Amino acid sequence: MVHVTMYYSDDCPFCRNAEKLLLSKGVAIEKIDSQKEPEKFTAIAAQIGSDSVPQIFIDGKHIGGFDDLSELDMDDQLEPMLGLL
Repeated sequence: MVHVTMYYSDDCPFCRNAEKLLLSKGVAIEKIDSQKEPEKFTAIAAQIGSDSVPQIFIDGKHIGGFDDLSELDMDDQLEPMLGLL
């Protein structure tokens, strides 16, 4: 199975929606709290050029935020990326 990493914040509704979508696909998520581990989030934000959450990675590939994840799902591209087809 693929490795999914999500940088998130507890008070972010988009983070909760992204987690719900990913969990509905049956995948495990490595969650990194941007507020509790700011050094990790700062490093990744510098790499991707965005400091908003969530930031989602599938097998190390940057997917983006919830809107990007949702769009992949609507376009039937998410499940293949997750190795579900």
